[in-house]
Amino acid sequence: MTQDSRSRRSSATVRSLVLGAARELFDEHGYEHVTTREIAARAGVTQALVFRHFGTKANLFVEAVYRPFYDFVAEYVRQWIEHGHGARSAEQTTRDFVGGLYLLLIDNHKLLLALPGGPSGGSPELRTRAGAFLQEVFDKLEREIEAEVAVLDAPVVDVALSVRFTVALVYGATVLDDMLFPAGRQHPTRARLVEEMAGFVIRGSGSDSDSGSGSDSDSDSEGQPTTPIMPIEPIMSTEPSTPRRRHQ
Repeated sequence: MTQDSRSRRSSATVRSLVLGAARELFDEHGYEHVTTREIAARAGVTQALVFRHFGTKANLFVEAVYRPFYDFVAEYVRQWIEHGHGARSAEQTTRDFVGGLYLLLIDNHKLLLALPGGPSGGSPELRTRAGAFLQEVFDKLEREIEAEVAVLDAPVVDVALSVRFTVALVYGATVLDDMLFPAGRQHPTRARLVEEMAGFVIRGSGSDSDSGSGSDSDSDSEGQPTTPIMPIEPIMSTEPSTPRRRHQ
C-alpha cells in the first residue's frame, strides 16, 4: 500500500483497521504481550496514527474489547425505551438479556482472559480505564432498571448490585466453563445454561426454570410483581440448543 493511499483513508477507516488488528493480536497473545507497533503493522498504519486515535494501549484495549459489550447494552436499552417499561414479562426479558450477553462473551472468550483481574490484566492504567468504561455501562443499565421498578411498583434488591451480580454470573459461567464442566462430563446446552442463569437472576437459587415446570406469572409467592433485569426483545438468539463446542 502506497503512502498516498494511506493518507486518503478516513479516520473511521483507520479506527476500524486498528481495532480489528488489536482484537486479533490481543486474542492471540493477551494484553501485556502485544505492542502498539505490532498493532500498527497488522493494521497497515503508522504507530503515530494508533496513538493519535487512541492515546494509549490501554485505551485501545478497552475500545477493542469492551466496545461490543457497550454496544450490546446500548442497543438493549434503546429497544427497552422503544417498547416501554413494563411491556414484557420478567422471565422472558431477563432470559433475553442473559442469553445475549452469554453469546457475546462466548464469542470473545479468549479476550476475556486478558481483562483486568485476569491472567494478563495487571496494568494499573488498564484497570482504571476499564473501570471507568464499565461504570458508564452500568450507569446506563441502572437508570433503566430504576425506571422499570417505578412503573411496576415492584420490590427489588439494590439495583446497582443487581446489575453487577448479573454480569458477574454470566461472565463467570463463560470464563470458568472448562472448570465448571470438565471434559468427560456432559455439557449443558446453551439454552439450558441461559434458562438456569435467568431463573437464578429473577428468583435466586430456589428457582425452577425447566420448561413447563413453573408458572409464567410475573409475581412471587406472595403475589408481588417481580422485576426483570433487562425487559426488552432479544438482541441475540440463544439457539442452537445443541451442546456448544468447548473452548480451546
